Order: sequence, then C-alpha cells, then structure tokens
Amino acid sequence: MPDIEVRTLKSFLTDEGYVKKHTTITVDEFRARELLRNGLIEDYDMKKAEVPENKKAPEPSNKGGKGASTKPKE
Repeated sequence: MPDIEVRTLKSFLTDEGYVKKHTTITVDEFRARELLRNGLIEDYDMKKAEVPENKKAPEPSNKGGKGASTKPKE
C-alpha cells in the first residue's frame, strides 16, 4: 500500500512512540483509515493511479495477406 503523509489533530501513542498533535507523519493507507476513524488525524486525499493508455498490439509480420491459402498443399 502507498504511504500517505497526514497531519495529526490529537496527540497519541503508537508502536513507534508518542506523536504530538499538529505534526505531519507518514503512515500506510490502512493505518491512515484507522486513525481517521478514531478522529486522530485530518482528512487526507489519496492520489489516484493514472489511467493506463490502451494500445493495440502491433500486427504480426508473419500474418498472411490477401489471397494467402490456409489449406495445406497436396
């Protein structure tokens, strides 16, 4: 999951130590949702992934052209 920078609203204790209010911390998306649900951080914006550009595969060079026979020669 991507890491997110969030700003704290209240001071709280984490596994890493004590976090003071009005500081910016970096957490993963799951932890950010949990802190937001508990009212400990400000609302944050998630960056959306870029929309991939769909590209058609190139035509194969060994493809038979017009009039090419697919039947085996006898």
